[in-house]
Amino acid sequence: MANTHEDELAPIDYFAVEFPDGVVSGSGFERLVDMVDQGILRLLDLEFIEKGPDGTPRPLAVQDVATGEGVDLAVLVGASSGLLDPDDIVELTSDIAPGAVAAVVVYENLWVFTLIDGWRSAGARLIADGGLSAGDLIDALDATEPD
Repeated sequence: MANTHEDELAPIDYFAVEFPDGVVSGSGFERLVDMVDQGILRLLDLEFIEKGPDGTPRPLAVQDVATGEGVDLAVLVGASSGLLDPDDIVELTSDIAPGAVAAVVVYENLWVFTLIDGWRSAGARLIADGGLSAGDLIDALDATEPD
């Protein structure tokens, strides 16, 4: 999908994933790159954070991240934009264990434009967007259950 929405932003989301043994493995980053290449999302920031033995998080450059067999992060060099500030990093990585590495991914959901464009052609306009945390959603669902 060509980006014809240069003056607009689609909904922005983030997630943080922990690699408990400090070694990034699995095919998730390959899939992330595929989704960017397909125009499904735009990668706005990617930060790798290592938590030291004393619990202090420190950023890691992509080339300093330990990777498992078959994982090549070279295409992600330069993906760190600095969008997240140090306080964001501390908060997002507060639950990771000492010795672990976390990847924090901030992305724009470009696929939304395919829906919005269809509605706009009928005269509709986007008036808001936002996100819910999984924890908030679970709390809301729990509140609807009978006691």
